[in-house]
Order: sequence, then C-alpha cells, then structure tokens
Amino acid sequence: MQNNFLAKAFDWLGEAFEKFNPSAFRFLAATLPYLTPLPVAWLTSRSAEEFLSFTPTIAFFFVVSLEGMGLWFTSLFVDSVVDWIKGKNWKNGIIVLILGLAVAVYIFLLVNLNVTLESTKGDVNPVYSRIVTLLCFLPLISGIGNGYYKVQLKNITISDEALVYERNKEERVRKEKSEERLKTKALKAGINIFNQPERVYQSTAPQVAEAVKSDWRLLTPEQRRMVKEEYTIQEIREKFQVGRSTAFDWKNNPDRKIN
Repeated sequence: MQNNFLAKAFDWLGEAFEKFNPSAFRFLAATLPYLTPLPVAWLTSRSAEEFLSFTPTIAFFFVVSLEGMGLWFTSLFVDSVVDWIKGKNWKNGIIVLILGLAVAVYIFLLVNLNVTLESTKGDVNPVYSRIVTLLCFLPLISGIGNGYYKVQLKNITISDEALVYERNKEERVRKEKSEERLKTKALKAGINIFNQPERVYQSTAPQVAEAVKSDWRLLTPEQRRMVKEEYTIQEIREKFQVGRSTAFDWKNNPDRKIN
C-alpha cells in the first residue's frame, strides 16, 4: 500500500515538472540575457564613477549602453549563423564573420575595460582579474541562448502561418469544387449559368438548388413524403426539374423509401 502511494506521488511530481519545464525555460530565456550582465554592469559602473568621475546617472546610461550593445550584437550573430546554415550562401558567411568579429571585439573591450579600471585602483590581483574576465563571458553565453530562442519562436510562428495558409487553401479548393459540381448539375438540368452576369447567376440559384435534388438520395424525408403521397407526376417534374420517367419512378417505385 505504501509503495502504491509513493508511486502515485512520484507520478504526480513527474507530471508537475513536465508541465513546469516549458514555462520555466521560457522564463529563463526571456530574463537571463538581462540578469547576467548585472554583476559586470555594477563593476563597470562603480569603476567608472571612481576613476572617470562619472555621475551615477551617466554611469548608469554608460553600462546600459555597453551591455545592451553586447546583447544586441550577440543576437544578430546567432541569427546570421542560422540564416547561413539554412541558406548555404557564402555571402551570408561574410556577414557571420563580420558579426562574429564584432562580438569578439566587444568581449575584448569589456574584459579589458573592467580589468584596467580595477587595476587603476590598485587591485592588481591576477585572481581578481581572472574572475572579472570570466564574469564578462556570462552575458555572451546568455545572449547566444537568447538568440537561438528567438530563432525557435520565429520558426514556430512561420510554421503556424504556413498551417493556417494550407487550411485556408484547402477550404478554398473545397468551395471551388462544390461550386463546380453545382454548375455541372445545373447544366445537366438545362440551366446554363456560365458567362452570365452575377445577378443572373443569383436569380437562377434557386432553380439550381432544385435541380440538384434530381437525385432521390438528396431529397429530405418531407420531400419524399410529398412526392409519394401528394404531388402529381407533373408537379414532381416542375418542382424538381426531372424527366417524366424519373418522376414516375419516384412516385410509384416501392423501393424508393421515404426514410
């Protein structure tokens, strides 16, 4: 009994985490690119205020611009790599090379900027410089993940749009085929609705609808009852646009069941 309870508990936990994972991944993909630059931004802001005599406001805009530029170029770099892989065009490879070089220069500037500013204050500890260097790579890693996540969202959107387009196309084809069948049956009934103005087509639509009923299987139970019990042969011919033999068959053939 205890084992059964534990099994149900673990099953519930497994289902909960399975439902939680997509939401958690979306949250991390959306927030990490903006959270990981904060430690480096704080170091840069503090050093800029002390060494460059920046005011807190100027230092804030300086680090926001610096980190925002890194996130922007990293996302562009990832997008260009994906486009290059999909397109297999050497010209896209040049764009990848340029953006990759820009990201590398940005990382070099960010690392050297922070290490130099810290060393000007007397902090020349190699371990400290290495830690600052490693921290500067965190925004790059999260930026790559954010860029790839954006590419996935774009692909999902394109896939959904393509699915909607295909469904609309199938519905349009189905309506066109239905209209074509209606016109064909109208021609068989002696009603020519081709190459006529729209108002003429609309005026003949009720007749076409009645002509379609020339198939016994398409009649409603009430129409079948009227044919069997009330309509004369002539009334059947006029109402349903059928020949005399068909009207006679509908009226007198016992195999033509009402229901």
